[in-house]
Parts: sequence; C-alpha cells; structure tokens
Amino acid sequence: MRTERIAAILLAAGTSSRFGEGDKLMADLRGKPVVQHTMETVASMAFAELIAVARPIGQAPVIHRKLERRGYSILINERPEEGISGSIVRAVEHVMPIRHVRGILICLADMPDVPQTHYNRLCLAAADIRSVVASTDGFSSSPPAFIGRKHFGELLTLRGDQGARALLSRGIQIETHSALLRDIDTPEDLMNGQSALDGG
Repeated sequence: MRTERIAAILLAAGTSSRFGEGDKLMADLRGKPVVQHTMETVASMAFAELIAVARPIGQAPVIHRKLERRGYSILINERPEEGISGSIVRAVEHVMPIRHVRGILICLADMPDVPQTHYNRLCLAAADIRSVVASTDGFSSSPPAFIGRKHFGELLTLRGDQGARALLSRGIQIETHSALLRDIDTPEDLMNGQSALDGG
C-alpha cells in the first residue's frame, strides 16, 4: 500500500518507568535525543498523516516542540501509566473519521534504529484494509506494524500494556535484524545503542 494512504502513528507517551531518573526519550543517543531518531525517520516519508501520542505538554515540553516542528499532530494520553493500549485507542479514534486513510503504521518512539527501508517494507506488504503486517526478529511479532482499517474496531477494545500483540501475531511477518528492533527501556539499552548501526 502506498504511504500516502497510511497514517503514521508515533507512540511517545511512555513513562520511562524502567529507565530511572529522567525521560528516556530525551536521553542522548549518538548526538540527539532517542525520540528524534524515530521522529525524523518517520517524518521523512510521505504518509497521509503524521500523528504522535505524547504525555501532556507540561511533562514533555521539549518533545512537544520537536514533534510540532516536524509536522506531527499531537494527541495527549493523560494516563500513560495505563499502558500502550490507551495511546493506540486515542490514535485510532482520531484516524477513524479520516476516510482516505486505509490503515495505520504503529511506530514506537523508543525504537530509534528502525530504518526507513523497514518501514517501507511493512507498507508495501499491506495489500488492503484487511492487512496486518508486523515486524519480527524471527521469534516474536512486534511494532513497527501496519494495521488496516478493517481492524480499527478491534483496536478500540485494547486494554493494558500488551497493545495489539495478539492481532500482530496473526498477520504477515516481515523479518529484520533484532538489533534494528531493539527498544530503549533501561540505561543499559541506551549504552548498547550508542554504536551506530547499519540500516537493513
């Protein structure tokens, strides 16, 4: 499916509970904040909509400014402690009335090393509004992932921190190197990610 028919959803409302002090999305990774890597890669593509779900501006003012400068519409998750599902529900509610959007690409702000080529592969593998296309390291399904409009109703029922994992496990699996799908949850993850990765 062409990216012009897809809304990119950047989930950036996490509480950084395992990271210790500070906001993991604002931690420096190879010269810029973690969130900026994902934000810029996604914004460089021709999506129908750029949407980010973030914490209230008082909790993440710099992230809000960066998102606005890159052209994202920002939705607020007032209760990020309830897990990733709340952010997905808010994004789907926003996208549903936009009729030209045939599906969403869910991207995680704490996955800074996913290259544009992988996002493109996910979109190209989506045939129509019934499609579900997940990333995999060969073992488990994960975001980034495409979910077609036909499944929006199911997404609206999500609760907790499992997100759309069950739905993704039933979809097409696009395999890539596990290092590209690594997310930043702890200071150790950040240290491990400091060396630049080659795209794949």
